[in-house]
Amino acid sequence: MGSLHGLLSFCFVLVLVLSSNHLTAKAHNKSTNQIKVEADFKIIAELAGKNSIPNADFKGLAKLALTKAISNGNVICQRVNSLLLKSSDMYTTRSLTGCSTNYKDAVGLINKSLAALDAKKYGDAKTCITDALANSTKCEDRFEELLQRKSPFTFMKAKFGLLCLTGLKHINLLVQKERLITEGCSQTLDKELCISTVGFFLENKGLGLHGLAKLAVEKALQDGTRIHNHISVLLKTTSDKCVLKKLKSCSAFYLTAIGKIKASLPALDCNRYGDASTWVGDAIGSAETCEGVFAGKSNKISPLTPMKIEFSKHVSISLVVIKRLAGN
Repeated sequence: MGSLHGLLSFCFVLVLVLSSNHLTAKAHNKSTNQIKVEADFKIIAELAGKNSIPNADFKGLAKLALTKAISNGNVICQRVNSLLLKSSDMYTTRSLTGCSTNYKDAVGLINKSLAALDAKKYGDAKTCITDALANSTKCEDRFEELLQRKSPFTFMKAKFGLLCLTGLKHINLLVQKERLITEGCSQTLDKELCISTVGFFLENKGLGLHGLAKLAVEKALQDGTRIHNHISVLLKTTSDKCVLKKLKSCSAFYLTAIGKIKASLPALDCNRYGDASTWVGDAIGSAETCEGVFAGKSNKISPLTPMKIEFSKHVSISLVVIKRLAGN
């Protein structure tokens, strides 16, 4: 029964998150939204109930394997160069020189795959890894062709290959996981918020509602503090008087937002969910005011907008979970 209760709580919070815009709005059409929320609930409940979305950090596992592959590739390069210094045979030297190039290229490709992975260019990442594996095979082929024997790096190459294949496997699993989440959220009220919230819940699935709320608030506090620190840097490096004026206003708004979020934490700890919800809600208002200051009549985008998006995400998640706690 405990696990079923946890699953239902998990699903119900997801449903609340999917309609968070409407929870924070002053007014909304209840009947229309209720029908939509119930439909969203069925989608997410089915996904969560079947455990079809895995809880593993596939991106982290892929990066770990690929980072180890880079280290392994560099060790092979060092070994190749060491043997080159001792080589006197023409064919051996040619083979070793080719292998040196092959593994340098392979390491470079794995580095590119990591950058592509961070940029969510999964196809590019997989292509780089496949090409890196092909380069390591070329070294082996060269020894077979010129010297009719295996290279001195055959066993090291096997480890390199295994690490690359492990990275590929986890990228494929990551793509599958993201596809499941995207498909599950495709018919929801707010697709982007749904996707980010499902990801947040999966990453922290072991926490209860209170733990999830507190974690989201703490992350929002970190985001807000990071933005305020960035504003301080911009204030020192910006010469445009108009921009400086706007930055000073935003500095005050984010300082207020940080204070509101800090005030919500003790309220949350004392189960004063109404107070915590008010503080968190006021914090997002301060951030939106900063955006408005920069937009003005010309609708210019604030230099803080990319950071503000992450801040808003964590504030929205924390707000809906707190509202769920208040309803228990």
